[in-house]
Amino acid sequence: MESASPNLWQRIRGASRRVGLTAFWRWWVGELAPLIPIQLRNAVRRRRLRPVLAFDTDAAVLWVPGVANSVLAYKEAARIVLPADPAAAAMAGRAAIDALARSAHGGGAKQARVAVALPADQILRKTITLPAAVEANLAQVLAYDLDRHTPFKPDEVYFDTAVVGRDPVKKEIRVDWAAALRTVVDQMRRRAESWGAAVVAVTPDLPSGTALIAGTGLNLLPAAERPEASSRGRWEVWLPIVLIVATALVATALPIWQKRGYVIALMQLANQGRMQADASSALREQLDRLTGDYNFALQKKYAFPSALQSLEDVTRLLPDDTWLTQFEMKSAVKGKEPHREILVRGESANAGRLISLFEESKLFEQAAPRSPTTKIQPGPGEIFDVGAQLKPLPPPPLVQLAMAARQDTAPAVAAPAAPAPIPPTPSAVAPESEKPGTVPPGATAPAKSTEMPGDGPQAARTGPPAQGSGVPAPAGPPPAPVAKGSP
Repeated sequence: MESASPNLWQRIRGASRRVGLTAFWRWWVGELAPLIPIQLRNAVRRRRLRPVLAFDTDAAVLWVPGVANSVLAYKEAARIVLPADPAAAAMAGRAAIDALARSAHGGGAKQARVAVALPADQILRKTITLPAAVEANLAQVLAYDLDRHTPFKPDEVYFDTAVVGRDPVKKEIRVDWAAALRTVVDQMRRRAESWGAAVVAVTPDLPSGTALIAGTGLNLLPAAERPEASSRGRWEVWLPIVLIVATALVATALPIWQKRGYVIALMQLANQGRMQADASSALREQLDRLTGDYNFALQKKYAFPSALQSLEDVTRLLPDDTWLTQFEMKSAVKGKEPHREILVRGESANAGRLISLFEESKLFEQAAPRSPTTKIQPGPGEIFDVGAQLKPLPPPPLVQLAMAARQDTAPAVAAPAAPAPIPPTPSAVAPESEKPGTVPPGATAPAKSTEMPGDGPQAARTGPPAQGSGVPAPAGPPPAPVAKGSP
């Protein structure tokens, strides 16, 4: 299981690189890094770095990471001279490692974890260009082809690789490759462990300021002997990463959450406005319907002149030598517009001029004879049958609702007394004190009313109006005729 874990990790990393997750992660972290305070960034990066014990031909130098002027870099902590007495060198090395452990763990009994840096003359290093297809099995491919890059056998050296560049056009990768003899690596490792240190890596990079911090991370220790691979879940490494990720998520999600609250509030306001608008539309529709129902009868009533107005105007228009035997008013619909017309029949001394009289009226239009006039034999009169249409009246002025409401809320008052009826003229109605069959002095007796045969019961029958009178003849049976000149 332990041997399968590195292969599984490599396959996961290869798959993430192929689909672009690695590049996206680097871009995302690079964009979010400036948002994090530099002190927090340096603290997280410092926890990931290890002290480096660099061996040279004449001395071993202990480098520790530190922050100076907001810059993370390695600084020299101790120097151990190697050609001196081996016991003295071992004592100085233990003292330096113990001091490092006390500063790192607060005086605890834990070993100081260090990385060993090899001398430059003990390392074989080069950059190799390979096809991109071998990236998934890069270590196996280079191990199989190791005799082309080094004069040693594969079981005599330790090597490590890191991809430092990719060319998508040519489908090639650039690999940083480093190797060292196993005897040299094991010797340096045993010496560091004899001083009380726990070796976690063997690097070909010598620390010099920020050089090792920006290195490729090559490790010449075998994969099975790297303790760092089994300590990926330590809280010292993952807790800062989790904090950074949580901070980034909060910085990204908080504005979205706030905007979500704003949107919900706006949606509630919009729903309230929509409900009020719907209620207003319903009230307006109800008002229009009630107004239409209320005005229906008024529109019918005031669309045309009333029968009384029409009869009065006809009475005023007709000359004294004209009698009506039939007056009929009816409504008809032509197209979509209603029409109302009158039909008059009677006798006249000059029936031809009646058309012009009706046309001059303000209530009638389109007057025309319905049938040819008939000469009365014997006599000078003519029988006529004329029809005319009533002119539509303009609608009455609208009454504002506020005014109507004020009228409704006004205190109730006594109903006005009915107007007194207009007293009939002597020429139209005889006083009650007079006997039937007589007329008052100075009045002209009405002519005898005639009835045409075949007239319907609904036709109005009137006698000729008195001379100089503008009041129409009363409805109902006419008074008994009286001979002209009777007492």
